[in-house]
Amino acid sequence: MLFADEPTGALDSYNGERVMELLTGAARSTNAAVVLVTHETRVAAYSDREIVVRDGKSRDMERAV
Repeated sequence: MLFADEPTGALDSYNGERVMELLTGAARSTNAAVVLVTHETRVAAYSDREIVVRDGKSRDMERAV
């Protein structure tokens, strides 16, 4: 299991995309789970499942497959 808090927060968009491709590729190849915290929708789009926390309440977002 890998925990990442804003892993692309200080990066430009190109390097942010590279980090997310490497992170998701490594997780899939090793069958690891990634728990990722982000405020960026483009980063959240890499996830298989999204849980949004707003005003102290969480909700599981549906993913179209």
